[in-house]
Amino acid sequence: MGKKRVIKKFLLEIPEEIWEKWKNTIPRSISLNKALIELLKKQRNKK
Repeated sequence: MGKKRVIKKFLLEIPEEIWEKWKNTIPRSISLNKALIELLKKQRNKK
């Protein structure tokens, strides 16, 4: 059997201006969820 994937869900509190500026940089072909995951992965790899 494969390993069960654990998903962390949470509500973000981000100032609307910051969220809108970031959201507008993401192509519509990519979900915001996927874009946020990629951003977190890149940040993790910087350390």
